[in-house]
Amino acid sequence: MELAQNAQEFGLVVVARILTPFAYPVLQNQRIFALYLLTSFAIAAAAFAYHHRGSLKQFFAYAFPRAVYGHGSARVDYRYFVVNTITFGLLFAPIIFGAPAVARVAKAGLAALLGVPGLGFESGWGAALALTVLAILAFDFAIFAGHWLQHFVPTLWEFHKVHHSAEVMTPITVYRMHPVDDLLIGFLVALCTGLAQGLFDFAFAGKIEAITAFKLNLVLFLFYVTGYNLRHSHIWLDYPKALSWLLLSPATHQIHHSSAERHWDKNLGFIFSFWDRWAGTLYLPERKEELVFGLSGGEHRQFDSVWRLYTLPVRKVWARYSADRQARDSLSLGKLAVVVAVFLGVSLAAVSKQLTAPPTSVVSIEDLTWVEVRDAIRQGKTVAIVPTGGTEQNGPHLIMGKHNYIVRHTATRVAETLGNALVAPVIAYVPEGSIDPPGGHMAYPGTISLPEPAFAALLEATARSLKAGGFKTIVFLGDSGGNQRPQEEVAARLDREWEAAKVRVVHAGAYYGANGQIEALLAEGESRTSIGSHAGIRDTSEVMAIAPHGVRPGMMTLDGVFWERTGVIGDPTRATPERGVKLLQLKIDAAVREIRRAMEGNGS
Repeated sequence: MELAQNAQEFGLVVVARILTPFAYPVLQNQRIFALYLLTSFAIAAAAFAYHHRGSLKQFFAYAFPRAVYGHGSARVDYRYFVVNTITFGLLFAPIIFGAPAVARVAKAGLAALLGVPGLGFESGWGAALALTVLAILAFDFAIFAGHWLQHFVPTLWEFHKVHHSAEVMTPITVYRMHPVDDLLIGFLVALCTGLAQGLFDFAFAGKIEAITAFKLNLVLFLFYVTGYNLRHSHIWLDYPKALSWLLLSPATHQIHHSSAERHWDKNLGFIFSFWDRWAGTLYLPERKEELVFGLSGGEHRQFDSVWRLYTLPVRKVWARYSADRQARDSLSLGKLAVVVAVFLGVSLAAVSKQLTAPPTSVVSIEDLTWVEVRDAIRQGKTVAIVPTGGTEQNGPHLIMGKHNYIVRHTATRVAETLGNALVAPVIAYVPEGSIDPPGGHMAYPGTISLPEPAFAALLEATARSLKAGGFKTIVFLGDSGGNQRPQEEVAARLDREWEAAKVRVVHAGAYYGANGQIEALLAEGESRTSIGSHAGIRDTSEVMAIAPHGVRPGMMTLDGVFWERTGVIGDPTRATPERGVKLLQLKIDAAVREIRRAMEGNGS
């Protein structure tokens, strides 16, 4: 049964990959997205109107000449685009590590070297703009570096010849890349952009994301909509010299494809021209140049089929090594066959799990499919964390969902630290006081309260659901005081009931009640009065660190001792994001220690 199900899932992956190339015009992350094509078309029309002032029929003949779009080289491009998009997605793309993985490693490395993440930098538009710029610079440098290697390392050049063998250029020519080229660029882009993101993840307590448009880095989006697709075309569009010192124009990339010796290895950059300027590979034309595309000496004629685009570079590299006796002895055909077989086997294994294996960076159950949750449990993620927050008043300066933001963050970090846990959705409705007559937090509008028996029933049903799904340890992680007693009682009762089944239910009480936060603040010179117990230094600092939008600095009050007037107990004006990072970590550490002790007792 399972074999049939896996076969069905694998079949869905294959079908999806076969359809993928035909969906590119509606995918905003693809270079031939309809919007990018349309803006390039509009720019071409404007250029034609400025230089030629012909009729509409003449414009279409100018923009879509049959000699270009019907050329044999272009027809090879079309076939190769479909075939390679499918095969690369199935065999090679699954083994490229992603930028998020690099970002996590970078952040962890910096934390190991420099200490607790969060250097006190403020999040906001300025930080987002800085990351946007750094990310696009990292992205562009990675492409330049990979392109430089493809031109100046002889073995890589054999594979890169596939792209330069195009005798005419259309927007589809951008996809005329050998898989070795794509793998190299993919690895370098993931490495460089991941390092940039990891640096910001470490430096800022809250999550910083680049400014985007259509889910792309804003700068990259602007690059794509300002004539990007003219780079691979016959339409000459150059920039003024002043702008060309910063950006590479479509014309400069067309020069890069020229077979003339003076143009060899020039203009290797993608967006920015300063990498080429520093490397001595920048070529800016003084005027329009007549260009012949392809490889020198007519070598491009050898790349006349999809099969040859794949195999000819491999044969040439093999011939290069075979000409050297020592290299031939160390790299026999049999060894090469074994390497290729292993590589394809790993790729196929990755594909077979593409739908079923959960993304390694995701621990939130609500962000996974049921298939991904099932396989995560099979792979050892048998701990389920049930975060409970609350919807309550938090004074004039903190949002009602304070606890939900905090516990979602801490539960995620606890799961990532444990390595074998997933996180259930946050339970946001908890005991907050009597409803009629209003008491406790219910005296303030916006608060939502559950009676304790209803909350206990909700906890029990959640735990029973997770047990039925296959989890072996279920942890209640409560961020609010009213949650603690029901959690403890339900956990103790279910833990006894399921003892024979070897399923543990744990109330992580140390997370809330014995996390060392008060002691740490007292050691910093605070008093118990200034620390308080609700919406004071601790709560406010934590929200500042992870959700700064949830704090209204102008509404902070010093009347924290007057509960009836403000709903605050403590002095929130003494809160800082830096304190929030430290206080959150104390909670996380306390929970991790308690959960690990429980798992040891369960033999996990």
